[in-house]
Amino acid sequence: MDVWATDEVRQALALIADLPDQDMHRCFFPGWGIRAHGTDGPLFEIAFCFQCHNLMMRGPAVPAERQRLTGFDADSPPSQELLRMFRACEGAPQNPPS
Repeated sequence: MDVWATDEVRQALALIADLPDQDMHRCFFPGWGIRAHGTDGPLFEIAFCFQCHNLMMRGPAVPAERQRLTGFDADSPPSQELLRMFRACEGAPQNPPS
């Protein structure tokens, strides 16, 4: 967490206002995720939203160009198997997102 001064806030808001539009589902409420750790700490994490069919990868082992929302076919057999594995985890939410 950081606190921005007035000039930094103005700069950030100007950048946000200049972001180009992109057609995509916008919910991205990831209900599931994977976090990988190595011997020296976190490597990466992937958050999955099976509602909007997007995932987000981030972490020190993820190249900068891959640290963005990426679409995936949530209805494909591999995705459905991954969702099954998530749901089978001990302590999984009782009413998770699809």
